[in-house]
Amino acid sequence: MNLRSKSIAFLLIPLLLILLFSSCKDEDINPSSGTLEINNFIWENMNDMYLWDDFIPQNIDINNEFDPKQYFEKLLFKPTDRWSFITDDHQALINSFKGIEKTFGHNFKLFLLPGSNDVVGVVKYVVPNSPADKANIGRGDVFYKVNGTTITTSNYRDLLFGIDSYNLSFGEFNADGQIILVEDKSLTAIVITENPILIHKTIDFEGDKIGYLSYNQFIVDFNDSLVSVFQEFKNDGIINLVLDLRYNPGGSISTAKLLSSMIAPASVVQNNEVFSRLIWNEKVTEFIINDEGEESDNLISKFITPVVNLNLDKIYILISSNSASASELVINSLNPYMDVILVGEDNTTGKYVGSITISDEDANHDWAMQPIVLKTANANGVTDYINGFAPHYLVEDDFDAELGTLGEDMLAKSIELITGKTVTEPARIASSAFPKNMHSIIIESDVKKQNMYFD
Repeated sequence: MNLRSKSIAFLLIPLLLILLFSSCKDEDINPSSGTLEINNFIWENMNDMYLWDDFIPQNIDINNEFDPKQYFEKLLFKPTDRWSFITDDHQALINSFKGIEKTFGHNFKLFLLPGSNDVVGVVKYVVPNSPADKANIGRGDVFYKVNGTTITTSNYRDLLFGIDSYNLSFGEFNADGQIILVEDKSLTAIVITENPILIHKTIDFEGDKIGYLSYNQFIVDFNDSLVSVFQEFKNDGIINLVLDLRYNPGGSISTAKLLSSMIAPASVVQNNEVFSRLIWNEKVTEFIINDEGEESDNLISKFITPVVNLNLDKIYILISSNSASASELVINSLNPYMDVILVGEDNTTGKYVGSITISDEDANHDWAMQPIVLKTANANGVTDYINGFAPHYLVEDDFDAELGTLGEDMLAKSIELITGKTVTEPARIASSAFPKNMHSIIIESDVKKQNMYFD
């Protein structure tokens, strides 16, 4: 069963009640009747599908709610739910799940300079063929001004977010820790489809063949490309894999299952062992059991038999606080069956819950919700990992070496763990690299929401 379509159909039975509130006197829907229609859409679906439905306030009068976004926020179970959201642009939401977005293409992190309110941005990676890529911006590049204005703690949001073009001043640090202008670069955002497979390669390190995959979002439309990467690894005869999820905020549950099935021991795949258990609220759970039974795939998700399987008994995963949702699902679901070695600078996000997209294409609005409707547990029942998964080996994201190279600290550490051999560090990529003693992180640039959605 496609639960998304079926459950939404199930939930939208009250649509007739919604339509009663639409104006029959005028062809145009006035703001009050339009808002009321959206409020009813929110209420009916949240009341049925929301994971924490028992905590939805019952005393809010939708007739006195004039802003659907604010009304939606009032229904959420805070502070536990940090992830449910609503949008008035359904198509933009769908595009984001496909990797389609308007972007400059430089994914960066902001740091506060010690002893001041000044902020600098350090580029983590650049999307191929994006404006940033064409402007020759690269990992480790540092910028400190936007349109000639120094970035500070009070203006960085206005300067860097929600705009379509700007001029960035890039610089490098001198011996005194002061940043000196190197070059100004102008960027204009464009709509692109980002391939989540940023880098994949087979590293031959003193006779040991090691696969490396930098994977930045779980997107169904790129499943075939993901399979092709693993086929290359198989053909190359790799016996160890480093999976880089440090910048991966999540995405499709089915893609996470596919990826895990290509990694897991062959016996796990062949026996269709439990990948994860999906835990919904009581109403949805009862609906699924009555319709499909207690062994439904919508309650017990099992490993699939993929085109290619590496049959590994150990996996090295690179993580950060950006690793969320479907990334954590892979970690948690593989843990019962193999050694999952985590290398990174911080705990993962701690998002053990998933969502579905709920919209009403027949209505007179383009609103859509992405409410949390389920949580996952692995075969051993592990769930509610709100503090995330801690790295077994603490290694900082250094920014001054290219991803996928032996000079990059996280990858180098993984190779040392795999081979037992010391990795000799090559030359760094730039003198403008961010000083090691400045690590006060303010905000990430990632526009992708941390999300794990049921599809």
